[in-house]
Amino acid sequence: MNFKDQLASIAPAFSYNHGHLEAGGVNLSEVIEAAKGPVYVYALDSVLENFLGFKEAFSGQPTRICYAMKANDCVAILKLLSDVGSGVDVVSGGELALAMSAGIPADKIVFSGVGKSDSELAQAVNAGVMQINVETAYELGQLAKIANSMGKEAPIALRVNPDVEAGTLDQISTGRATDKFGIAYQDAARLYMEAEKTPGLAPKGIAMHIGSQIGDTDFLAAACAKLRSLWESLATSGVKLERFDVGGGLGIRYKNEDPPLVQAYADTIKKAVSGLNAEVVLEPGRRIVGPAGVLLSTVISVKEAAGRRFVILDAAMNDLIRPALYKAWHEIVPLTDPGKVQWTPADVVGPVCESTDKFADQRPLPPLLPGDRVAFLAAGAYGAVMGSEYNSRPRAAEAVVRGGNWSFTRNPRSYNDIIREQHAPSWL
Repeated sequence: MNFKDQLASIAPAFSYNHGHLEAGGVNLSEVIEAAKGPVYVYALDSVLENFLGFKEAFSGQPTRICYAMKANDCVAILKLLSDVGSGVDVVSGGELALAMSAGIPADKIVFSGVGKSDSELAQAVNAGVMQINVETAYELGQLAKIANSMGKEAPIALRVNPDVEAGTLDQISTGRATDKFGIAYQDAARLYMEAEKTPGLAPKGIAMHIGSQIGDTDFLAAACAKLRSLWESLATSGVKLERFDVGGGLGIRYKNEDPPLVQAYADTIKKAVSGLNAEVVLEPGRRIVGPAGVLLSTVISVKEAAGRRFVILDAAMNDLIRPALYKAWHEIVPLTDPGKVQWTPADVVGPVCESTDKFADQRPLPPLLPGDRVAFLAAGAYGAVMGSEYNSRPRAAEAVVRGGNWSFTRNPRSYNDIIREQHAPSWL
């Protein structure tokens, strides 16, 4: 498969026009020129199309789609999805505040997260979120105390750990008994019974999330079957639930994966809840934004050493940490169509003083010179949100494109921005 075919299969919103990579009718060279450094670009029409694919696939089944904003917290994306009826899944008080600032109604927000502080629980109760996914017995007790002290009732689901493999990387599996997430399956029924009788708590649903980058619906079906069994057992005991929360995690193509179609994913869940009087809640993130984003970077220099070609970029592991953290693969393409030239292997690295600051080993690339630009594909999820300013490197900017227009949604940062946010104490 040549690089243009790979581009079309991984990031169909991006293509070459008159020799330049573009999306949304915008020449991406224009964006990186303005950024003067690494920049993420998100194609909003692609985000919208991916979201509507979920909505269509679940047609006929009462469903709430709550976009998992931990994948990408760009406020333009939040607003776009809110405008077409999406809710949001948040995992921190900061995400809750950001989601609400972008216009997401509280009654469309699910608050997840393995370690919510008391202040975050109070924030969620006070805001009136749709559902709080409780992760521990301790959290359940704290939430009851907090809700009662505020004279309110907290709508809850227990995040149950079904002890099911997700068939994905160990680092992003979350539904096994040995993972830190969720309440042990064997403890869930008892806690539901206690919650049903506890003032300040209103059990509304049952929840799970078995992992990320799921590539086989059989794993999901197995986890759903365990949750259904618990649901039915609770119903016979007098605990009547409304929502069946399956989490998210549906995979995308980074290289040559063949992830399930959204319709196959939906059909698996519909079958799992068939006959139940249940509203399905799902929290897709990566599948909605991953293919819709790229990270643009400029070549600083190229060198030959020990028989290897090194392409050194101005983007680094602090901009896109997935390759260093997970050995994750991102296809890399030039911003300018190189034409019919020979592609040869190169190590693609960043400028940070870490050996792990490497994006690719011996990756076939066209001839590249200082000043040339490249794009990392499928970088719309877990890219900018995992960024840092290690080595005092300003975080990458973010931009959105649509209908021939583009705009920064996170402005390029400067050294002065970093300096301004720190200070030495007066007594030093």
